[in-house]
Amino acid sequence: MKIVKTLLIIVAALAGAFIIWNATLPANFDVKRSVNMNVAPDVISHTVSDFSTWPHWSVWFQLDSTMTYELGDPYQGVDGSYSWTSEAMGGGNMSILEYTEGQSMKTEIHFDGQGVSNGSWDFEIQDNGATKVTWGLSGEMGFFGRFIGAQMDKWVGPDFEAGLQNLKTYVESAAAKAEAEASTAPSDSLIID
Repeated sequence: MKIVKTLLIIVAALAGAFIIWNATLPANFDVKRSVNMNVAPDVISHTVSDFSTWPHWSVWFQLDSTMTYELGDPYQGVDGSYSWTSEAMGGGNMSILEYTEGQSMKTEIHFDGQGVSNGSWDFEIQDNGATKVTWGLSGEMGFFGRFIGAQMDKWVGPDFEAGLQNLKTYVESAAAKAEAEASTAPSDSLIID
């Protein structure tokens, strides 16, 4: 009986310590990562606001071969959406709430059984002509989920960094290809008879 009492005291002390620690954590989380891309902001924002491009650069499609997705109608711009299912990462859907070409995009992300988060994209032209692209995720956790929110930057940040690098490669390659095709296209020359 003494062992049971001791175990209950230990469990109660650990639970109390967790509750006190959890109470010190913020209710909100905010994860942001940025990278400069050598492409005009309107081109990058157009790419990001078109969910049919996401499988080409989003790290989550590369990390999970079981992921399947379905594009919404529409799947571009305001009210554009897509949904996904995955054995490893669960399911959910994302929709575009606000979009200003070449400037910003706001999204709402529903994770099945885990609540709603807000996504953000900002596209800012730099003095050197590059575009600073910032990808963010924010949300609010319930009291007992605050410890998860405290880990979001560590868990999601590296995926954002990899996704932004993939996006950079994707849009810069597409821009270089378009430029090469434009330079080899026949010019409109004056035909003299």
